[in-house]
Amino acid sequence: MADGNPGPAQDRAGWLILLLDRDALGASGPEELDPVRVQKGMFLLSERGPARGLYKFRAYDWGPFSSAIYGDLEAMTRQGYLDELQQPGRTWSMYRVTPSGHELASGMARQIGDANVGWLRSAREFLTTRSFAQLLRDIYEEYPDFAVNSRFSG
Repeated sequence: MADGNPGPAQDRAGWLILLLDRDALGASGPEELDPVRVQKGMFLLSERGPARGLYKFRAYDWGPFSSAIYGDLEAMTRQGYLDELQQPGRTWSMYRVTPSGHELASGMARQIGDANVGWLRSAREFLTTRSFAQLLRDIYEEYPDFAVNSRFSG
């Protein structure tokens, strides 16, 4: 992050890139994340994590959703911090940090401290150790208001 007080978009970008960077967090699991896991990770961070209120969410097809996250993912991809990996036969992509994204995430990790990095590492591991169906069930159980428009029936 830049010196001084970063604006809200930079704060969001830092938290988002850090969630995506398994290595900067010292986490296990896959290197890439799908959009649903990114959405749910940022939802948990915004609802009960160290960056409360970072994004505003609404109930949507697969639970809590913020269109601003897609805007941030697109901007970070254009800036070279993320690779967007098209999935054959799918309408969605996976996201993975680039080397310059890793530098940004590592800087964010130093800036926010070990306790917050640990929280985000645990959240990422929660996201990546559950199937799609189990992740949605877990989120809906804790946040039923975000299930009202869901297309998920499992």
